[in-house]
Amino acid sequence: MRLPVPSVGTAVALMRATVSWSVDTVVLVAALPSRIDDLFSRVDALITSIEEITARAGGVIEAAARTTDDAAGVIVGAGDASERARAMIADIQPIADRGIPLGRRFVDNFSEQELDASIRMVDQLPELMERMEAIMPILATMDTVAPEIHQLLEVTKDVRKAVIGIPGFKFFRNRGEEKLEDI
Repeated sequence: MRLPVPSVGTAVALMRATVSWSVDTVVLVAALPSRIDDLFSRVDALITSIEEITARAGGVIEAAARTTDDAAGVIVGAGDASERARAMIADIQPIADRGIPLGRRFVDNFSEQELDASIRMVDQLPELMERMEAIMPILATMDTVAPEIHQLLEVTKDVRKAVIGIPGFKFFRNRGEEKLEDI
């Protein structure tokens, strides 16, 4: 079998295409070292960037671990505080259950005048305390004085009866009453 011979135009076009392809290939091959060098530079920059990101990520991970540890401590502390609060509430709850209705009743029936009077009374408490301190020793002796006072009253009644029984005393008594009226 025989191969057809191409025409001169076809051969020239084929040669031009081959030369163009060869030139493009040579240009590509000639540019490859600089492109490869640029690629290596970019890969090196990428690796450096990845290493920086990895280092920063390691720092972030360490900070997150510390934050997690701190949060765990806070949670434990909050749990302890919560338990103490529950215990306190359990102790206070019966008092509150009894006291709230009494407090409501007190507030419902407490007037502004009573509040003012209470404030005035509290303002006078220091003076009252001073006077009570002065009176308390006297009051402490009252149990021994009381029988003596009763005896004095009985003696006074007896003297009065005796004086009334004196003849002519009524005249003196009437005259004394007249003088008292003049005064």
